[in-house]
Amino acid sequence: MRWLCVAHEKEISNFRNFTRGGFTAVPLAVGQFAALAEFSRRAAHEKPASVILFGTCGALDTAHLGKIFSVQHFAYPSILHEELPEFLDRYAVVESAILVPDLPSATILQNHGISLDAEKFISNQGYIPPTAPRPILENMEAATLAFACRALAIPFSAFMCVTNTIGPNGRAEWHKNFREAGHSLGEFIEHKIIEAPN
Repeated sequence: MRWLCVAHEKEISNFRNFTRGGFTAVPLAVGQFAALAEFSRRAAHEKPASVILFGTCGALDTAHLGKIFSVQHFAYPSILHEELPEFLDRYAVVESAILVPDLPSATILQNHGISLDAEKFISNQGYIPPTAPRPILENMEAATLAFACRALAIPFSAFMCVTNTIGPNGRAEWHKNFREAGHSLGEFIEHKIIEAPN
């Protein structure tokens, strides 16, 4: 069974209706630790053939608002005055669960919440190589799930709709735009994922 995942099913109306055509709709939880815990609990009972995550994200450029990006590149943030052991992965490219032609690519930098400081967000990109797809988007769960799927040899893809610019108005923009983004993602799932030739 292939999993279609969201952090919170309220982001996409009628999300549970997507359990058909070989797909199972799996709401997880908000935040990297809660989402990973729920994913691990479910995967222990039924290892999915692939995982496709849908969600909202932030971007630095207002031109990206409302756009959906395909993501296979993921990173954790670098932190000032932090030095990690060299054997800890902070950036990964994962095997794709599904290809959607003509969709722009991006890289996810995972953070604990919505960044309100664009300069800090930029400075935290230290683990992302210059060859990684641009733009760099911010999301709270995608990298954790991508790293877990890579460890379990489960193909993984993320599709993210930009709801806010990274900066002091990010939270208010997310509240204003997340329902419209959820509608766009729902249409995307219906027509580009479920109805797509497999």
